[in-house]
Amino acid sequence: MSDQSSQNVEYRGYSIVPKPVQGHDDLWHDGYQILKGGASVSSRTNTESAHSTLHAAFDSSVEFAKIEVDNLVALTG
Repeated sequence: MSDQSSQNVEYRGYSIVPKPVQGHDDLWHDGYQILKGGASVSSRTNTESAHSTLHAAFDSSVEFAKIEVDNLVALTG
């Protein structure tokens, strides 16, 4: 498996920086930061979503961040 932890995702003019964190019982929780033009517009850490692998938490973090970006675009558009 490749190291996804350093991979940012560009989506609708925003940069998503996935930041999953390991919690209790070796479970991984979603976490991410959303940037626009290099400035942080949102950040979430240690969400209630729990995953058994870092890969699953990475993918889930990106999907949750995309939903938040969609909401940001809808509010500003």
